[in-house]
Amino acid sequence: MALTRHGDRATQLLWRPMRSEALKHRSTRRMLFAQINQGAAGWMQTTAGSWYVLTEAGSTTALSFFVIASMTPSLFLNPVGGRLMQSYSPVAMVKVLAPLAALAPLLIAGLYATGTLSIPLLFALTVIGASFRALQAPTFAKILPLTVPKSQRAAVLGYSAIAFNVSRSVGPVIAGIAGTGLAYLLSGVGFLIVAAIMFVTPLGSAQSTPTTTGPSASHSAAPKGSSFRHALRLMWNITAVRILFLCVVVFYLVSGSIHQLLAAVAKDTSTTSLALGALYACAAIGAILTNRPVLRYLDNNGHRTRLLSIVIVAAALTVVAFGFSSGLIFDMALMVILGALGEAMYLVVQRSILLELDEADSGAIFGLFLAILTGASILGSIGLGLLMDAVGVRSGLVTLGVVTLVIAVPLILLVTRASSKPQQASTDD
Repeated sequence: MALTRHGDRATQLLWRPMRSEALKHRSTRRMLFAQINQGAAGWMQTTAGSWYVLTEAGSTTALSFFVIASMTPSLFLNPVGGRLMQSYSPVAMVKVLAPLAALAPLLIAGLYATGTLSIPLLFALTVIGASFRALQAPTFAKILPLTVPKSQRAAVLGYSAIAFNVSRSVGPVIAGIAGTGLAYLLSGVGFLIVAAIMFVTPLGSAQSTPTTTGPSASHSAAPKGSSFRHALRLMWNITAVRILFLCVVVFYLVSGSIHQLLAAVAKDTSTTSLALGALYACAAIGAILTNRPVLRYLDNNGHRTRLLSIVIVAAALTVVAFGFSSGLIFDMALMVILGALGEAMYLVVQRSILLELDEADSGAIFGLFLAILTGASILGSIGLGLLMDAVGVRSGLVTLGVVTLVIAVPLILLVTRASSKPQQASTDD
């Protein structure tokens, strides 16, 4: 026991300099800055678009259709992006896709400025822009670890999570202040900046076409260039991954739907899009505050099943509390909590896929994770949007929270029993 504690302490002492060493690489700093730009650009579109649709249509069901338009491409194209990274350089993909992703928001900004933007036209252009973003989405998860030595990859993934949260705090606030037209214009410029960074930054091995590494112990027959179908088989055959994805579905049915329909919550207590930006920013603040404690917990071999169970139950209780809230300040506090829970869930999934699975499979499986996350968010948004129109915003949130609590009980029992099987087997041996 003393040796275990000493080992954990040694890991903690090494972690801090390892984190600072990761940021000494100029290519790493540039990629993190590019990730912030890309994330902020996407969140500007989410904030500006959802507020525009809700204001013009006055219906959460219409807002749900905007969610479908903006997220459905990710459902189908995130796995394709992950699969493409098995054959093409992720850097080359960003160089091509980032400028293409800039076209739709720039066109929307022009239409808004001339007074010719309509909701159907916004939906169509949103689908086009989201398609390019979806293909590009898995790339930074693959590029960033390749900018540092293997010993620093866990640290740089932690910084990647921080960069994501910085982007989703900055982007919505900028959109809330700028308004619809300027927000879309700045979003397009953001994607062009990402492309420019890629062209001027030498990235060495990250620019080469990936090669398949040797088979891992967990799945010794991994084929060259893991396919989407192979990723599905791995997800189903590896118990830990299957449990992980089951928790992801339940969590993002709840958390994802609230994030996508947050404009309805903001409009319930405020009349400006800045309130929506503030709520998104609070979620990011919660995630930033949670990042380091969760990483420390995972580095010390913390019990992931217990953490996932706590996250799901806490999310359900937070949603119920949302339903009884009547002011923006309390809503902001609850978004801090929801953001913290989302960060814990994301870090567990990110660490499990990108650091513990075979490198030849990680890209496709991470793309599959993004697709499942997106699908759960879309389904949850449709259901919650219809529910809010039927019974009201706050009553809909209470109902969602109660239903999630009912689902969480058998889910936690299932997850706990499944995670204890390997331990029982090792005990018998």
